[in-house]
Amino acid sequence: MANFKSAILTTGTATTSAGVVHTYVDSIDVSNEDRMSFQFYNPNGTDSHINTIKVYGRLGATTGGTLGATQYWTQIGDDIVCSGSASMLKAISTTGLNWVGVTVSGTTTFSANNEWAVLRQA
Repeated sequence: MANFKSAILTTGTATTSAGVVHTYVDSIDVSNEDRMSFQFYNPNGTDSHINTIKVYGRLGATTGGTLGATQYWTQIGDDIVCSGSASMLKAISTTGLNWVGVTVSGTTTFSANNEWAVLRQA
């Protein structure tokens, strides 16, 4: 019997505002996934423009309210700090998780092309 694997790649962009937490990657149902790999890119050419990225998970059957802002979401791992013109990777096992989402906050306002990519693997 063959071992079938599937992978789904999703991409997007977000805006950062100084001191404001934004949803970067909206809540994703990962109940049928084994792993998630994230790539984040900060296009601001200034090293002092720093994006702080947080990946959250949830065990519950529904999204449970605002991402990261309620007791229903728990941060997975440490903050991901991404300075200007840098790219970061994060991979997590989603065993037992039902939902994953990501927030971003920047040290300055930067409205264009804070890019992300998510690879879902089952």
